[in-house]
Amino acid sequence: MIMKTAQKIQIPIFFTLVFSLLFSCSDNSSSDPSGSTTTPQYAYITDGNDLKIIDVAVPTAPTFVSSLAVNTSYFVSVSPNVAYVAQYDATAPYLSLIDLSNANAPVVSQTVPKNSGLVFRLLSDMYTINNIGYLTDTYGGFYVIDLANSNFNLQVNLGADAMSLTKIQNELFVIDQASGLHSYNVSTPGNPVLTGTSNTSDIDAASYADSPFGQYHSWVETDGTYLYVANTIDKKIKQFDAATLTLVNEVLINGYPTAFALHDGHAFVTMKASSNAPLQASYDGVKMYDLATLSLVDMKPLNQASGIALNNNQAYVTDADGLHIYDVSGNNFLLQATLAAGFGNFIALGQ
Repeated sequence: MIMKTAQKIQIPIFFTLVFSLLFSCSDNSSSDPSGSTTTPQYAYITDGNDLKIIDVAVPTAPTFVSSLAVNTSYFVSVSPNVAYVAQYDATAPYLSLIDLSNANAPVVSQTVPKNSGLVFRLLSDMYTINNIGYLTDTYGGFYVIDLANSNFNLQVNLGADAMSLTKIQNELFVIDQASGLHSYNVSTPGNPVLTGTSNTSDIDAASYADSPFGQYHSWVETDGTYLYVANTIDKKIKQFDAATLTLVNEVLINGYPTAFALHDGHAFVTMKASSNAPLQASYDGVKMYDLATLSLVDMKPLNQASGIALNNNQAYVTDADGLHIYDVSGNNFLLQATLAAGFGNFIALGQ
């Protein structure tokens, strides 16, 4: 499933570090980047019309809890008691912040407009930690945002059209159209410093419109040592040395990635075809790869596979037919439950 115009704004930002996240979206995948084995209480799913909340505390018996109308919703990231929902339509907000303190009655607490002078256009990925939001935008930029105060007016905006990002210690790795895959030092979160290391030859840094809405783009994830890119146009997962950004290994996946996650020594990728050229021929489903060898471990055909999140031994996968929960502890997809009401286009996990 993922957006920019270069505008550099050097504004000092003062962050209040209040909490750290158990479950955060992006690392784009909606996986738990901390590796926690705490069972998530809820799955949060966008479906183009609503944000849906599904109780997944018992993976074999997911239940629908509630929904909230969020027009053209296509992406969601979750931090404690807040969902950040991206919206596609030009007249819709850039982001709607949803108060999740009552799962039975979520409410919109704040909206962030597009074209507001902040260069927000179309969010593609989000990494949140310690009240700091790192955002990539297909047409707007790479942003650093003060989430502690929900202040989207104070920001740092760098780079060119940006697709995805991930973080290893104090290094943030970004895919954008200016530099391909490159890194920033974020020892001072409000003042990212470009390291100068980049790889433009092996990365598809473009975005591709889907119908009726949404974007395809490449995704980047990390296991803490290497970087892995689910590359769009050549249908590959690529492994990179994080220090030099040189290509180490790659594998053909025969599909256009819509979401990407790393978990317990494996890469998980959902993929599907678009009705728009040039992405019209693709495997439709979810695949699992061994990170050590990039060899295919298992695969499941689906219907418009669009989102994946992982925690403990479960993979939570969305497609047009519902939310599918798989036990992946045996290095295969063992279906535990399907909830038809959980159909959608992106998923995040949280408490």
